[in-house]
Amino acid sequence: MDAKTILLGCLFDQSLSGYDLKKIFSLSFTFFSGLSYGSIYPALKKLELDGLVSMKLEIQESAPNRKVYTITETGKKTFLESLKSPFYLERYKDALLMRMFFFAHLSENERLNAAYDYLDQLKSFAKKMQSVQTDVEASADRYQLLCFQFGLRFTEDLVRNVEEVIRGLKKDQ
Repeated sequence: MDAKTILLGCLFDQSLSGYDLKKIFSLSFTFFSGLSYGSIYPALKKLELDGLVSMKLEIQESAPNRKVYTITETGKKTFLESLKSPFYLERYKDALLMRMFFFAHLSENERLNAAYDYLDQLKSFAKKMQSVQTDVEASADRYQLLCFQFGLRFTEDLVRNVEEVIRGLKKDQ
Protein backbone atom coordinates (compact mmCIF):
# COMPACT_ATOMS: atom_id res chain seq x y z
CA MET A 1 0.00 0.00 0.00
CA ASP A 2 1.44 3.36 -0.94
CA ALA A 3 1.61 6.47 1.25
CA LYS A 4 -1.41 8.11 -0.37
CA THR A 5 -3.63 5.08 0.25
CA ILE A 6 -2.50 4.81 3.87
CA LEU A 7 -3.26 8.49 4.40
CA LEU A 8 -6.72 8.06 2.88
CA GLY A 9 -7.32 5.17 5.27
CA CYS A 10 -6.28 7.26 8.26
CA LEU A 11 -8.59 10.07 7.17
CA PHE A 12 -11.51 7.77 6.37
CA ASP A 13 -13.32 8.26 9.69
CA GLN A 14 -11.92 11.56 10.92
CA SER A 15 -10.25 14.76 9.84
CA LEU A 16 -6.63 15.06 10.95
CA SER A 17 -3.70 17.42 10.79
CA GLY A 18 -0.29 16.41 9.49
CA TYR A 19 0.92 16.27 13.08
CA ASP A 20 -1.95 13.93 14.01
CA LEU A 21 -1.06 11.70 11.07
CA LYS A 22 2.59 11.61 12.13
CA LYS A 23 1.50 10.44 15.57
CA ILE A 24 -0.59 7.67 14.03
CA PHE A 25 2.35 6.58 11.89
CA SER A 26 4.76 6.52 14.79
CA LEU A 27 2.41 4.36 16.86
CA SER A 28 0.71 2.18 14.31
CA PHE A 29 2.77 1.83 11.16
CA THR A 30 6.22 1.50 12.65
CA PHE A 31 6.48 -2.18 11.85
CA PHE A 32 5.29 -2.41 8.29
CA SER A 33 5.69 0.95 6.64
CA GLY A 34 8.67 3.03 5.77
CA LEU A 35 6.59 6.19 5.70
CA SER A 36 8.36 9.12 7.21
CA TYR A 37 7.16 12.45 8.49
CA GLY A 38 8.77 14.04 5.44
CA SER A 39 6.62 11.97 3.07
CA ILE A 40 3.30 12.88 4.68
CA TYR A 41 2.95 16.47 3.48
CA PRO A 42 3.92 15.86 -0.16
CA ALA A 43 1.46 12.95 -0.29
CA LEU A 44 -1.28 15.09 1.30
CA LYS A 45 -0.63 17.85 -1.24
CA LYS A 46 -0.95 15.34 -4.09
CA LEU A 47 -4.17 13.94 -2.60
CA GLU A 48 -5.54 17.47 -2.35
CA LEU A 49 -4.62 18.23 -5.98
CA ASP A 50 -6.30 14.98 -7.06
CA GLY A 51 -9.49 15.92 -5.18
CA LEU A 52 -9.23 13.01 -2.78
CA VAL A 53 -8.89 15.18 0.34
CA SER A 54 -9.70 18.75 1.19
CA MET A 55 -7.68 20.98 3.48
CA LYS A 56 -8.95 23.58 5.91
CA LEU A 57 -6.59 26.01 7.58
CA GLU A 58 -7.40 26.41 11.27
CA ILE A 59 -6.18 29.74 12.63
CA GLN A 60 -4.85 29.44 16.17
CA GLU A 61 -4.06 32.34 18.46
CA SER A 62 -1.25 30.95 20.59
CA ALA A 63 0.11 28.27 18.29
CA PRO A 64 0.99 27.83 14.62
CA ASN A 65 -1.95 27.48 12.27
CA ARG A 66 -3.04 23.93 11.55
CA LYS A 67 -3.84 22.37 8.21
CA VAL A 68 -6.62 19.87 8.80
CA TYR A 69 -7.33 17.31 6.10
CA THR A 70 -10.66 15.64 5.36
CA ILE A 71 -11.24 12.81 2.93
CA THR A 72 -13.71 13.55 0.12
CA GLU A 73 -16.35 11.12 -1.17
CA THR A 74 -14.09 10.46 -4.17
CA GLY A 75 -11.25 9.79 -1.73
CA LYS A 76 -13.39 7.31 0.19
CA LYS A 77 -14.35 5.51 -3.01
CA THR A 78 -10.71 5.41 -4.16
CA PHE A 79 -9.56 4.07 -0.79
CA LEU A 80 -12.20 1.32 -0.67
CA GLU A 81 -11.38 0.25 -4.23
CA SER A 82 -7.72 0.03 -3.27
CA LEU A 83 -8.51 -1.91 -0.10
CA LYS A 84 -10.60 -4.45 -2.05
CA SER A 85 -8.08 -4.91 -4.85
CA PRO A 86 -6.04 -8.12 -4.90
CA PHE A 87 -2.65 -8.05 -3.23
CA TYR A 88 0.25 -10.37 -3.56
CA LEU A 89 3.00 -11.72 -1.38
CA GLU A 90 5.91 -9.32 -1.41
CA ARG A 91 9.43 -10.54 -1.15
CA TYR A 92 10.87 -10.06 2.28
CA LYS A 93 14.00 -7.92 2.22
CA ASP A 94 16.41 -7.97 5.09
CA ALA A 95 19.75 -6.18 5.35
CA LEU A 96 21.40 -8.95 7.34
CA LEU A 97 20.33 -11.68 4.92
CA MET A 98 21.63 -9.74 1.95
CA ARG A 99 25.02 -9.27 3.59
CA MET A 100 25.20 -12.71 5.19
CA PHE A 101 25.01 -14.27 1.74
CA PHE A 102 28.49 -12.82 1.17
CA PHE A 103 29.91 -13.26 4.67
CA ALA A 104 32.62 -15.56 3.31
CA HIS A 105 34.43 -12.36 2.28
CA LEU A 106 34.59 -11.06 5.86
CA SER A 107 36.65 -12.11 8.85
CA GLU A 108 35.01 -14.03 11.68
CA ASN A 109 34.99 -10.90 13.86
CA GLU A 110 33.49 -8.77 11.09
CA ARG A 111 30.70 -11.32 10.58
CA LEU A 112 29.91 -11.45 14.27
CA ASN A 113 30.07 -7.69 14.67
CA ALA A 114 27.64 -7.19 11.77
CA ALA A 115 25.20 -9.72 13.23
CA TYR A 116 25.44 -8.27 16.74
CA ASP A 117 24.92 -4.73 15.43
CA TYR A 118 21.81 -5.87 13.60
CA LEU A 119 20.57 -7.72 16.68
CA ASP A 120 20.99 -4.56 18.76
CA GLN A 121 18.91 -2.61 16.22
CA LEU A 122 16.19 -5.25 16.27
CA LYS A 123 16.06 -5.35 20.05
CA SER A 124 15.83 -1.57 20.15
CA PHE A 125 12.99 -1.64 17.63
CA ALA A 126 11.17 -4.37 19.58
CA LYS A 127 11.57 -2.33 22.78
CA LYS A 128 10.12 0.72 21.02
CA MET A 129 7.12 -1.32 19.88
CA GLN A 130 6.62 -2.71 23.37
CA SER A 131 6.79 0.81 24.82
CA VAL A 132 3.79 1.94 22.77
CA GLN A 133 1.81 -1.27 23.18
CA THR A 134 -0.42 0.13 25.95
CA ASP A 135 -1.22 3.23 23.86
CA VAL A 136 -2.00 1.13 20.80
CA GLU A 137 -4.20 -1.23 22.80
CA ALA A 138 -6.11 1.74 24.22
CA SER A 139 -6.73 3.46 20.89
CA ALA A 140 -6.66 0.83 18.15
CA ASP A 141 -9.65 -0.96 16.74
CA ARG A 142 -9.66 -4.76 16.62
CA TYR A 143 -7.96 -4.97 13.22
CA GLN A 144 -5.34 -2.36 13.99
CA LEU A 145 -4.52 -4.23 17.18
CA LEU A 146 -4.17 -7.52 15.28
CA CYS A 147 -1.81 -5.76 12.88
CA PHE A 148 0.28 -4.35 15.71
CA GLN A 149 0.42 -7.72 17.49
CA PHE A 150 1.52 -9.38 14.24
CA GLY A 151 4.34 -6.85 13.92
CA LEU A 152 5.42 -7.35 17.50
CA ARG A 153 5.50 -11.16 17.12
CA PHE A 154 7.34 -10.85 13.81
CA THR A 155 9.98 -8.62 15.35
CA GLU A 156 10.41 -10.92 18.34
CA ASP A 157 10.73 -13.92 15.98
CA LEU A 158 13.32 -12.02 13.96
CA VAL A 159 15.32 -11.38 17.14
CA ARG A 160 15.30 -15.13 17.86
CA ASN A 161 16.34 -15.91 14.27
CA VAL A 162 19.27 -13.50 14.42
CA GLU A 163 20.33 -14.97 17.77
CA GLU A 164 20.32 -18.37 16.06
CA VAL A 165 22.46 -16.97 13.21
CA ILE A 166 24.93 -15.64 15.79
CA ARG A 167 25.14 -19.10 17.39
CA GLY A 168 25.90 -20.48 13.93
CA LEU A 169 28.53 -17.83 13.28
CA LYS A 170 30.21 -18.62 16.60
CA LYS A 171 30.68 -22.21 15.43
CA ASP A 172 33.03 -20.76 12.79
CA GLN A 173 35.45 -19.79 15.57
